[in-house]
Amino acid sequence: MLGRVLAWLGIGDDGGDASDADLDWTDPDAAYGGDGPPRRYTCSECSTTIEGVGPDEQVTCPECGTAFKGTLVPDCAICPDCGSRIDDFAFYPATRRDTESASCSCGYRWESDPRTR
Repeated sequence: MLGRVLAWLGIGDDGGDASDADLDWTDPDAAYGGDGPPRRYTCSECSTTIEGVGPDEQVTCPECGTAFKGTLVPDCAICPDCGSRIDDFAFYPATRRDTESASCSCGYRWESDPRTR
């Protein structure tokens, strides 16, 4: 750990050791933070497809006007890179509202920023 601090300060070599890799949370191929990928819902009142972005505290159906306050769970996420359906996504278990992670078969990957929790 001391070697890592000294390397950060620019003192000594910056080779580090294998255990330093465990301290790195970032993945250069993943997008972090923000609202995450768009989510797609199906209105339980009129079966209209609804797309939303951001925390799912309230989703309003554009057809029938029904407002779902934290009760409507997304059917899927939508990849912002290729536009396809993402089924591999997870929510924070305590709320089941805010997206925690999502990954698409095209290689797109998103995770909530672990520094903001």
